[in-house]
Amino acid sequence: MSSTVDHIMPMSCEELLYQFSKMDSVLMPTEIDLYIETMKPQRMKNIGNEQWLEWHQRVQKLNQQALVEASALKEEYVKESLVTYKRINILVHESILINIWKYKVLPLILKMEPRPESTFVAYSVLYHEAVCVALLELVMFHEYCCESLGDQSADLLDYLSGASARLLSVTYEPGELNENATEELYRQRNNLCFEIGIKALTIIRYLADSINRLPISILSKMYTTYDIPVLFTEILLKNPWNVDGKQYTGGKWKNADGSQVCQPEAQVWLTLRTLLLDPECQNYYNITDSRKSQLLKILPFMSHLLLDQMSPLIELKHWLCRLSVMENSGNSGKPFIIETSLEIKQGILKETGEKWKKIAETQRPVIFTKDKQALKDAANKLSEAYNTDLLEKLDISDKNTTCARCGKDSIQKCSRCKTSWYCSRVCQVEHWNQHKEYCKPVC
Repeated sequence: MSSTVDHIMPMSCEELLYQFSKMDSVLMPTEIDLYIETMKPQRMKNIGNEQWLEWHQRVQKLNQQALVEASALKEEYVKESLVTYKRINILVHESILINIWKYKVLPLILKMEPRPESTFVAYSVLYHEAVCVALLELVMFHEYCCESLGDQSADLLDYLSGASARLLSVTYEPGELNENATEELYRQRNNLCFEIGIKALTIIRYLADSINRLPISILSKMYTTYDIPVLFTEILLKNPWNVDGKQYTGGKWKNADGSQVCQPEAQVWLTLRTLLLDPECQNYYNITDSRKSQLLKILPFMSHLLLDQMSPLIELKHWLCRLSVMENSGNSGKPFIIETSLEIKQGILKETGEKWKKIAETQRPVIFTKDKQALKDAANKLSEAYNTDLLEKLDISDKNTTCARCGKDSIQKCSRCKTSWYCSRVCQVEHWNQHKEYCKPVC
């Protein structure tokens, strides 16, 4: 059975665009200025508390407003304010912070609380990273936004390379009726990792297009530290956006025959073209035999169908053909570069002291709160930002609903038939053998 998380899952970007296309705005200019001017990097210990949920709500509204402005071709006030107040780096900070939390802290909390009654707050934390990355994707399209990051673009590139690399191991999985809360939360984490990885491909392309406006060390990191050309080649070969006749595009899986190049694949091809055809490539990128072998694996995929849809790739195909007959097209050395440190990531690790177990113990009662009133308050706080009817689905009203299995006060209902209520995940799963006889016909 589906838990609270599935009841409150926010809309995809595509659905938000459809809803907001009829709206003039989500926020007034004065609200945008207030939200952005008062943005501050959050601390690991505060994740999930009341103040943090307020912060999450604001970021979500800013993302929605940016979507409205981008889709309606309006003045991009959110973007301009983020640059004016120098707050883009905070979005990078938040993405890195939650990324660390979901791999270092969340697994420990789940060990302490393997059968949580509600995963609402935990999912909100995971979703926060996706919101920050979505907003970064919107604003980083503009070169001067990339430039405004300065040396902290090194932190962004480090984060994005890791996020995109996860596309090689993470697959998008639909929910199952018999999964427990821990399995569900890990599935939701992996699904969000997939969505974030797809967006990371686009942002890396923006960084590659703006490479001449970024610190010189970023160019070196793209070619050597993270080897983006080989990484993107491996992602192309993995083809994660095409699964079982469906293609991931516009934030959704759609039926496809494979003839059309989807947006994620196009971003990968264009990034490879930018990096490999850049005049600086021969100075920074030593094309060894192993790199050459990997890069040439994509040559058979450059069909007439692909080139008809993306004519700029003709130059890339010519480059690869020349590479195939060259013994060594790279430079054995590389320019001396003063490497920039990962200021944001190192700052977070220093602040936490990497005491993950202690942090998990402190956050356990916040992330998996058993306080029904606290859940209601959190749902009230986020219902408008998530643009979904949380109050009804979490039973925020004062009407009395009892668990279909044990008779206790309930906090969630079956997401299929929406008629049976349960007090906890345990009761919901244990009652399924009886409930399914009623639930399936109703659905």
